[in-house]
Amino acid sequence: MAGAVVASASGLFGRELSSAEGKGPLLSAREWAMIRQIAVNYDLDNESTWLLAAIRRHENGRPGLEFGIGGPMNSGHPAHRYQDGFKSFYVQGSWAAGTVRNNYKGDIYAFGKRYCPGGWKKWAESVTRVVSRLKVENNFRLPGKKPPKRPVDFP
Repeated sequence: MAGAVVASASGLFGRELSSAEGKGPLLSAREWAMIRQIAVNYDLDNESTWLLAAIRRHENGRPGLEFGIGGPMNSGHPAHRYQDGFKSFYVQGSWAAGTVRNNYKGDIYAFGKRYCPGGWKKWAESVTRVVSRLKVENNFRLPGKKPPKRPVDFP
C-alpha cells in the first residue's frame, strides 16, 4: 500500500492508515457483512462491533491473519488453520470477537494490553483512530443490515 507505515519492526501491529490511503472505503461491503455476522454471533454491542471492524482494518492481515490473531503464521495457533480468505476470515474474526467480548470493558488501553501486549499503547491509539474514521465514513451507523444470529456455513 502506498503511504502505509509499518507500526513496528516486528510487523505484529498492523499498519497505520495514512492520508494517501483515502481512496475508497476502509472496509469492503463483503467484509462488513462478515464482521456484522460475527458480531451478532458473539453478541457484541454496536461499540464492540466498531472495535472489531477497526481491528480488522488495523491489522489488515493476509488470509489466515486478517485480525492478527495468533502471532506469526505457522505458529501452530488454531486460528491459522485456514488461509483462503473466507473460512480464515470467520475463524480469525471469531477469535477476535471472543477476545473483544471477554476483555473489552470500554477502556481501549486496558484492552490493548490484552490484544497487543508488545505495543499496546500505540496499537490502542491507532485502533481508536480507525474506529473514528470508520464511524465518519459510515455516518455513525454500522453499514448493512444486522443479520440474524446463525452459524456460519463454510462452502
